Amino acid sequence: MIKSKIHNSTSSVSGVLARVAQQAKVSTGTVSRVFNNSSLIPSETRCRVLSAARELGFRPRVGVRNKQIALVTEPPYKTVMGGYVNTLTQYICFALSRADAGITMITEDRIDNLRNCWFDGIIGIAWEERTIELLKKMKNVPVIWLSDNHSAYFHTVFLDCEATGRLAGEYLYNKGHRRVAVIHESDYSGVGRMRGLRNFFTEHGVSEDQIYNVSDAVPLHLAVKQVLDFGATALWVTGEDMRVIEVNWLLQELAGVRVPEDISLMGFENPGISEFQRPSLTTIASPLREIAEKAVELVFSDNLDTPQRIELPVKLIERNSVRTIG
Repeated sequence: MIKSKIHNSTSSVSGVLARVAQQAKVSTGTVSRVFNNSSLIPSETRCRVLSAARELGFRPRVGVRNKQIALVTEPPYKTVMGGYVNTLTQYICFALSRADAGITMITEDRIDNLRNCWFDGIIGIAWEERTIELLKKMKNVPVIWLSDNHSAYFHTVFLDCEATGRLAGEYLYNKGHRRVAVIHESDYSGVGRMRGLRNFFTEHGVSEDQIYNVSDAVPLHLAVKQVLDFGATALWVTGEDMRVIEVNWLLQELAGVRVPEDISLMGFENPGISEFQRPSLTTIASPLREIAEKAVELVFSDNLDTPQRIELPVKLIERNSVRTIG
């Protein structure tokens, strides 16, 4: 949650520590140890002290310690090696380490641990409603969210998903495609990307029944069969989690369909992989490194009393997997 914070001067720190101690019914020494994330403090006491500090808007002075940042992310069993969450997590950890920040990674399956330590800021790459609701209740702690769907509550670094869909739609339309399919994520970003592509086509005179969409809730081999049955001349697979690599294999090796001669294929960029597919894949590249660096820059900012929104652009990389029709 975004609220104003107390800017602590050296002369006022002891007084604020005393206020926190009084409200939490502990000693100032205990408050100090909690702020330094000491493991000697019982969990119930720690939660009480942190709750009191956040209620009072207190943030420990950073001049004598490193900032402590929590990175909230998916548990490992949900992530794809080289995919969106995995790559962003690496870039964020690298950027935080360069800034000499303390990093605590909290996965969504143990999100309650977020209450048990003091953090100067939180960066979220997460999706579960329980996680989002907990973060909304965090007081006087800057939360950086890597999507704009909760920008009323968090500071955001994001890609415009509808604009991304329109970019993909414009490219395929200009290549002559009028019967297009999209395999997309079922989350906010995936639905927005699909909506952007569909809107571009309908605004240019293509009826909605010429645009077929199937979400990632459908098993991928069945989604590919549905696309082929639909008779699409081009398929866009959204998301950075390498689904387009699987789709390329399913089309050519399992279904015996040639790319791009029989169907054009477009995906999202996986650096070091997309260009070495057969054929090399036309993709949209998300600036994941820049997203991570902006998120870290923002979490360290002192001017976070009002919501900050930072939009970054995507880039289309044209290779050999989309053919021109007509």
